[in-house]
Amino acid sequence: MTTQRWILVFIFSLASDTCRTFGSGIVQPFKGESYYVRSDCPFTLTSFTVNRGEYSVTIRRGRNGLLVQVEIIINKVMTLLQNGHVVVQNKRFEPKQKTALTLYSRLNTRKSKITLRQVHPGIINVTLESELSTDMCGLCGKQNLAGHRHELIRDSQLHDLRCKTRDPVLQKNHVCSQFFRKTKSCLQDNNSHFHQLCRDNIFGFENSHEVFCPFFQEVASQCNQSRINRFWRRLTRCEKPSCPGDLIYEKKGPAFIPSCSNPDPAPFYQELTETCVCPRDKVFNNHAIGHHCIPESSCSCEFAGKSYGNGEIRSSKCQSCTCHGGKWRCSENLCHRKCVIEGQFVTTFDGKQYVLPRKCLYVASKGPNWMITIQFNQKGLSLRKVMVHLSKVQVYWLSSMFVQVHTTCGIHFQIQLSPEIQLFIDTPDKSNDKIKGLCGNSNSDTTDDFTANSGIIENSAQPFALSWSLGHCHGNIPSNCTNRENENYAHEKCAVLHQPTGMFAKCHPHIPTDYYYTACIQRICNTGRSRREALCIGLASYAKACDGLGVVIGDWRRNTGCSEFTSEKYSMCILPLYFLEFTEKDECRYGMFNKLKQISSIGFIRLLSYLF
Repeated sequence: MTTQRWILVFIFSLASDTCRTFGSGIVQPFKGESYYVRSDCPFTLTSFTVNRGEYSVTIRRGRNGLLVQVEIIINKVMTLLQNGHVVVQNKRFEPKQKTALTLYSRLNTRKSKITLRQVHPGIINVTLESELSTDMCGLCGKQNLAGHRHELIRDSQLHDLRCKTRDPVLQKNHVCSQFFRKTKSCLQDNNSHFHQLCRDNIFGFENSHEVFCPFFQEVASQCNQSRINRFWRRLTRCEKPSCPGDLIYEKKGPAFIPSCSNPDPAPFYQELTETCVCPRDKVFNNHAIGHHCIPESSCSCEFAGKSYGNGEIRSSKCQSCTCHGGKWRCSENLCHRKCVIEGQFVTTFDGKQYVLPRKCLYVASKGPNWMITIQFNQKGLSLRKVMVHLSKVQVYWLSSMFVQVHTTCGIHFQIQLSPEIQLFIDTPDKSNDKIKGLCGNSNSDTTDDFTANSGIIENSAQPFALSWSLGHCHGNIPSNCTNRENENYAHEKCAVLHQPTGMFAKCHPHIPTDYYYTACIQRICNTGRSRREALCIGLASYAKACDGLGVVIGDWRRNTGCSEFTSEKYSMCILPLYFLEFTEKDECRYGMFNKLKQISSIGFIRLLSYLF
């Protein structure tokens, strides 16, 4: 079984109701008898509405009878299963765990739980916590009505002029006849029906074990009689699965097997399925090539693409971490954590990284008596303003590029003004549980960083971020490249971050480059600046993150031709009533000088002389 491809079987569990499709086109609807569809057309398997959320699953088989594509849409978010890979909104994700028999992934939404599982014979479960509405359609039928068979198939087929749907061919099959001669006592009145399905399913695919073996296995598992289990594999020539390396075959084992990355899978995710497992007291070594099982204490650890053996230490300015049985044990973080907002790219206080979806006025962070908001440029993808509402402050000019702001209410932040406005907020000194906004709550737990303004924890960045917008948006932020020349340039130039012996390599053991590499490409792809300037801003983001951990990259600006992009293109407007507004220079009004005189702070007057 190490090289076979296996057909997908879909199981949609709705209380006691189950919809399945297997073989080369057998469908078991929620209600009524199973039937057969011979087609290479796309079909709606099921579509319905739950709690005002729209759900649909479409499938398509190839001319070999096997499913070649599954598309799942949940509230306009598309997940695609194709060629053993999972793609969500055009972004490819590697399966959470993959062995010879098991390929398992899971999706969750706030309104319902959706489980995606592809195993031998390949299963996908969709479990809903509420009852379905009556608007269900697709091959699975309605919840309480099977419907007319031909009408159901016709209404479920999606438009495609290149595909064909054929009527079943009445053709006898010797293997089917022998098999169902032995199942009469088990299937009873359904025996002839399944016999017909067997002939429909196997016709034209007589040499395809991938088509007919799952069918025979499905019938045998329903009968669950030891007499049938003894003969069916020999009769059909469907061999018992075998596992590579140290793995052992189990007919009913855990969907997630213990591994070095996840030695104790949570029972919440576990389902019994046909799988390969490790011998007792060992875990799957998914950090090494091959299919080997080792004691958990011998597991290595991974960080930034590098493997560390058990007992090895990696350290930085902020903390040291020791590999212990596949897990990192780290000292307390000695560095003050920051929330970083660099254009559309955000890193929360707790380290979660994401991209803002729209050019809006957002609440970056807010506490009991302060609030920091950001506003995007209408034309470009950089910030236009940072606005601060708070009590008494002290402002320090750190350099020609940075302003440091200290407050009496425990919030401190820095603002970079050149070559674009960027915001760096220190972790507040107190009231962490009351902090909200794009930056999260600073409780050392990334799982609740996407807490929306309503208090609900969202699963994705888009609804979370938009909940903190203040209603002033000026278009979407593109997630893909809109210019092919920019895209080619970006992939070539941003690759300097990845080079294993390049100028940024010394920081690789401390900070992975994947997020910064992707952000660098997106900056260049959709920039309103020159490509070179956008590249330099992207590289600077990684260099600053490294510097925060005490890893100095060196003169990377000179080596990359970025030295010229440090000119001052900024200004700061200081308003009375302790409202600060940091903005691009052409947005400032020099009349603020008169208002500034109303504030009794010599420091502010001195600062103004630098600006004007």
